[in-house]
Amino acid sequence: MTDASQRKGPDSLQKLFLYLILIDWFVLIYISFEIREFTFRDGSMASVMLTIFNLILVNLCYRRARRTEDSYLLYPVIGGALLSFILMAYFFFF
Repeated sequence: MTDASQRKGPDSLQKLFLYLILIDWFVLIYISFEIREFTFRDGSMASVMLTIFNLILVNLCYRRARRTEDSYLLYPVIGGALLSFILMAYFFFF
């Protein structure tokens, strides 16, 4: 009898989650290069959108990475959240 929970490869939700992590990092890299040219309104909107996106991504990460072999997902998500916090602090305080 075969085990029904055995997966042959990564499922589509896992791939979507990995693409969301890549999008997060591309947005963070773009914003880190363009932060000097932002007006206050643009920077505020970018900060709010980054905060919401990272909160959603961290929430998905903690729900998704419950298995021990999925713990590699935590590091880029937490790193992206920390980088977005640093970028927001830089924009508002410097």
